[in-house]
Amino acid sequence: MNCKSTERKLIFFLENNLPNQEAEAVASHLDLCPGCREKMEYLRETLSLLDKEKTVQVNPFLFTHLQGRLEYMEKEKSRIPKPLFIAAALIIGLFSGILLGQLIIGPSKPTSRQEYEIAYLFHDNQIENMENLLLEEDF
Repeated sequence: MNCKSTERKLIFFLENNLPNQEAEAVASHLDLCPGCREKMEYLRETLSLLDKEKTVQVNPFLFTHLQGRLEYMEKEKSRIPKPLFIAAALIIGLFSGILLGQLIIGPSKPTSRQEYEIAYLFHDNQIENMENLLLEEDF
């Protein structure tokens, strides 16, 4: 067996995926060839690093953390409409209170005294006389 064919079969040899005859041929070549032995050791180290990287350490509380985060996000979504709902309810309550108050109390009819006071505000003869007196007086 030559080095080129041995190098192609090294990975299969390390993973024990070769038939018995080929595995024996590769083993006998590795005993005789230090270059192929060196390549096999390098390949073995590389595969061991890959095996270490493949094994992922799972946090035992990962599911609990994810579930907590999802619940928190769900609460945050449900929190946003609450202030809007409260503000809308207050505004509706305010306007319904004003309308209800106007319906219950109703428009008031002015009494004769109120009519006199309103008329007095628009009756400006007294004010004009005072102005004329002040303007005509000589100081």
